[in-house]
Amino acid sequence: MVYVWRFRKFPDKTVSPENMRILLYLKRNGPQTSRDLAKAFSLQPKTIRKTLQHLRRLGFVEVVWIPSKTLEEYDENNSVRASGST
Repeated sequence: MVYVWRFRKFPDKTVSPENMRILLYLKRNGPQTSRDLAKAFSLQPKTIRKTLQHLRRLGFVEVVWIPSKTLEEYDENNSVRASGST
């Protein structure tokens, strides 16, 4: 399972330049994992996660869960099928 962060809205009032950079990045590039954002901004994963949680509490971003396996990857016997095989 993978969690991705996505842009919701811009703030009504001023936020820090660092937070605005993250919001703009998500708006332009679509949903991203916290690991991807940490790499993009050269920050420690812990730092970016704390910032994202702060932005989530303010309602500017949201986190969504993307399953690592889709329903199409399961066959009738409930076993996992390799991606791309039929």
